[in-house]
Amino acid sequence: MSGAELLLSLAGAVTMMLLSAIAYFLKLLIEDTRQLSGELAKLKELFIRLEAEQALLKNVLQRTRSPPV
Repeated sequence: MSGAELLLSLAGAVTMMLLSAIAYFLKLLIEDTRQLSGELAKLKELFIRLEAEQALLKNVLQRTRSPPV
């Protein structure tokens, strides 16, 4: 094998390893994005429930408050 062929083979191997590392980290990024999307949906649902509970508590407090004298 000549020096040029060896250099091209080495460059190809390095390129392959870099592309593999990029693909691995992209896979992790996509998984994290999907997980965050699910958690965001849960947070939205919790926020809606808390708003409803806060409105209910406000309503109860307004009913039980004595009228001003």
